[in-house]
Amino acid sequence: MIKYIVLFVCIGCSSCAQTTNTDTMIDIKPIPKEKQITYAIHINAKTPYEIYIDDIPLPRFGRYYESGMNATLELNPYLLGNGTHKLKVRYLPLETAKDSLLHPGDVYHNKDAKWNIFFVNYIKDSNDPLGYEGEIDYVNSALEVVPPPKAVPFWEQEFDLEIKDLPYTLTGWSKSQDLSKIDKEILKKEVFQYYNQLRDVMNKGDMEKYINMNANNDKEIAIATYDDKLDWYTSSERKNEIINDCKDNMLPIDPIDYNLKIYGYGKIVTIERIKKFRNSVLLAKKLVNNKTRYFAYSFKLHKPIGSDTFEIIRK
Repeated sequence: MIKYIVLFVCIGCSSCAQTTNTDTMIDIKPIPKEKQITYAIHINAKTPYEIYIDDIPLPRFGRYYESGMNATLELNPYLLGNGTHKLKVRYLPLETAKDSLLHPGDVYHNKDAKWNIFFVNYIKDSNDPLGYEGEIDYVNSALEVVPPPKAVPFWEQEFDLEIKDLPYTLTGWSKSQDLSKIDKEILKKEVFQYYNQLRDVMNKGDMEKYINMNANNDKEIAIATYDDKLDWYTSSERKNEIINDCKDNMLPIDPIDYNLKIYGYGKIVTIERIKKFRNSVLLAKKLVNNKTRYFAYSFKLHKPIGSDTFEIIRK
């Protein structure tokens, strides 16, 4: 049989039993269109790479990007407010590198064949062919990419990004415990226990509990992305999608297949698959028209100060 993988990234945040998604959405105040600023990074890649904002990997295809995978990555879901934010780019060796090293010419060969990173902002406009209003000044929004001085296993650069025009402030993980201070074996046990509970919820198709677990984070994402389609978060469409893909289809979690990862300067934790379906967290497997399809889901956890339980905080 032919096997396919379909990547779905889920975002959510656990909430107390009394909180519902509908309750959390009620008090979202609309933001005037002219203030709906979206910050993003636009990349023209020459090598594989990983990219982080405030020590959190930006997700797409399991956070690992192949060479030539140009992308525009929106930062708003990971920006809790205005201020200075740290962007880190990790340039990785070409897949074809016989010595498994990254060479200076892989990052900067000449002015026409080099890595480019642009820090941009815009107001989205679905009616515009480009998807945003006005024009982006790429000349003045380029970040200076510096190649490694010699061949290296990988090369990292950090950039300070000044964020000034966000019309919102989110709590996110700003009031979360520093998980790096917890004994690693204890932390690992608790984290895997939580993911197994989440896996069971999805496998049972318990959508009310699933929606409830996502409530607080759904609200933050809706605010950060200026989403006005709030009914979708509790819609039958959303519930049916999860039920159709996940009910009775979730694969068990074998700790041997995963690494425990701490991000967000100690405040965010996740597990990431090591080999097959690299960096994914939960997997669903189903047969569709005699073809095996896989659905990969990723979640990141935090533990609020004063809480004994983890919550999902981002995708």
